Amino acid sequence: MRESLHRLRRASPRTPSVEAMTESTLAAPTPRLKRAAAPDVSRGLVLIGIALANVPFFLFGTELGIALKPVSDDATDQWTNVFVAMLFDNRSYPLFALLFGYGMTQLMTREYTRGASWEDTRRLLIRRNLWLIAFGAAHGVLLFFGDFLGPYGLLGLALVLLIRASGKVLAIVGWICFGMLVLIGAFEGLSGLFGTVDGGMTTGAPFGSAAADSFGVAVLLRAGEWFVQMIGMPFGGIGLLAPMILGMWLARRRVLEDPTPHVRRLGLAASVGISVSLLGAVPLALALLGVVEYGIFVEPLVTMLHAGTGAVGAVGYVALIAILAGRRETPGPISRIFATLGQRSLSGYLTQSLVFLIVFAPYALGLGDQLGIAEASQIAVITWLGTLIAANVLAAVDKPGPAEWALRKLVYRPRRRATPSSEANSAS
Repeated sequence: MRESLHRLRRASPRTPSVEAMTESTLAAPTPRLKRAAAPDVSRGLVLIGIALANVPFFLFGTELGIALKPVSDDATDQWTNVFVAMLFDNRSYPLFALLFGYGMTQLMTREYTRGASWEDTRRLLIRRNLWLIAFGAAHGVLLFFGDFLGPYGLLGLALVLLIRASGKVLAIVGWICFGMLVLIGAFEGLSGLFGTVDGGMTTGAPFGSAAADSFGVAVLLRAGEWFVQMIGMPFGGIGLLAPMILGMWLARRRVLEDPTPHVRRLGLAASVGISVSLLGAVPLALALLGVVEYGIFVEPLVTMLHAGTGAVGAVGYVALIAILAGRRETPGPISRIFATLGQRSLSGYLTQSLVFLIVFAPYALGLGDQLGIAEASQIAVITWLGTLIAANVLAAVDKPGPAEWALRKLVYRPRRRATPSSEANSAS
């Protein structure tokens, strides 16, 4: 694989066959029917984890505890917190980050295969990430302060610098970033300290946008929250480069497109990764159930453990999905159901935030201070199921998601066809 890519990089892009192409042919998204199943199935499934992880941030008026979880004496709420913490918190976003890095490398490989030069491919990658930041800005300001499109787009620009790096360089940078991911996890454990200030935190939104009484005020507050998040990315989000870099490394070996040669290693990664993830979440689960109460200096260690093992668990999840969904040449019916949402994951993600805003915001249905975490999580699952159904309806008529359609139109800009004279010049 490396040798073929190297030959493609050295090949001149000025051959007659390439020069005669339009940019829309040379740089175009892979048709949905030709996409590998495992990455799309993973994206479709991880959206339920993202929904469950995000919905607590739309609740307000309830004190937040360790890992920014709403505090409740209700046993159902407590067990819901435990369920999400064990399986999804600090696991879903690293998994999506891994797939993000995998997808960027797939895009680069596809462009090389079509004969594009590195300069053209780099421009395409940069343009895509810049538009992702723009989508994130709109999402973060209008719908949800915790947007990850903008941060992922920003980190994607950093990946452009690393995407052709050697395996050794990727390993060094990846381990450093993993260490940062673990350290940053300590911030989720500072709730014990925050709880001593002004009676505790009552919203996960830093400037209180979740509790704003009007949409206009909420937009202003979310703009500040999103901007602070973006300027803090070099410190607070750099840890996510670790799973992104791992995704790039896996894509170089086509592990998710062709998992059969790697099935033993994937099986080991799945069993070890998921086991480590579950064990690493136990201390946090005990705190959420009220079985133990950690001091303010111990809570950061608990959440650091949760974050670090969560990233390992993300690897385990994607390995398991690759084994189950990626070994068949033609995806089965169940895989296709989830893959259709994965192919429209951007639309699915944005739809979640829109639904949550309508249901929970004070200026909409206003249920954010009336529902417990268990009821809110049910709404999150129902929302995910709705996006799953909608994605399959769109697949039945062979239509992309609206957000995917818009992003592709903006990223894959058409260029006029080469004139016959230019083809003749290139041939000579």
